Amino acid sequence: MLTLYVVWGTTYLGIKVGLDAGLPPALFLCLRLLPAAAIMFGLARWRGAPLVPPVEELRTVLIVGIFLLIGGQYVTFLAEQYVPSGLSALIVALLPLWIALAEFAFPDMRRPGPLGWFGLAVGFAGLAILMWPRLDGLTTGKKETLGISLQMLAAWLWTAGSVYSKRHPVQADGIVVTAWQMLAAGLVTLGIATVNGEWSRFEPSPKGIVAITYLSVFGSCVAFTAFVYALKHLPASKVMTYAYVNPVIAVFAGWVAGLIGLVPPEPVTVSVLAGMAVIVVGVALTTAAPTLPPRAATASRRPG
Repeated sequence: MLTLYVVWGTTYLGIKVGLDAGLPPALFLCLRLLPAAAIMFGLARWRGAPLVPPVEELRTVLIVGIFLLIGGQYVTFLAEQYVPSGLSALIVALLPLWIALAEFAFPDMRRPGPLGWFGLAVGFAGLAILMWPRLDGLTTGKKETLGISLQMLAAWLWTAGSVYSKRHPVQADGIVVTAWQMLAAGLVTLGIATVNGEWSRFEPSPKGIVAITYLSVFGSCVAFTAFVYALKHLPASKVMTYAYVNPVIAVFAGWVAGLIGLVPPEPVTVSVLAGMAVIVVGVALTTAAPTLPPRAATASRRPG
């Protein structure tokens, strides 16, 4: 759990460090994903898991991978060109709330109960607190507005992929699934980087290489393995606490990195602290609250 808290909480800073070192976003993500995919395939082979899922499952795996890693991660890389890593992490922290709302839209999926709805309201109130100075024009410019918009889009695309994954479960080994998703997204970002001419702008520096290595080895492989291990040995409710610890880690990691000059300054303002606190409470309430059965199941039990 400490690995999940610290490593996944600092991946946003790792992205910012790489971008600040001049790494083009698509090529940066490609160089993160393809080595990680190779490591995950190697780990799956060592565990004796079949490396190729059935065709129908592979189709689902690839669709989910494109939503999560292109829609979610690549758009996050684009967003962090314009916003601080801590702000990016706080917007992403609302993911459990978006997923709860998305699941509510389907009659055959579980839905929030009263405490869950309260948590949703609290979480989005935290977003309003976080965004208010920016919407009021006090601390934002056109670039930061673009970054915030891109990060919201990334969160919605990740939500779509997560809900699609829940509605189309697969039986393949989790590490194999992740390896295929990383491979597919890595090849797509390789194509994007090539079309955009990013190879000509690729000038690796020590800072950039460290960022790629950290995100690929620790952010993708080590943390994911810790996540799978934790799910096997701990209650899911305890594992999911990473969702509201990560943004706190991210905000303060960005602040410290800004102080020492690793990235541009990321001041922790009153609105950031207040918004962070309220978002964390809202996410905690939503993820811990009991859910109600699907509406379709409830309707099927009604007499007449």
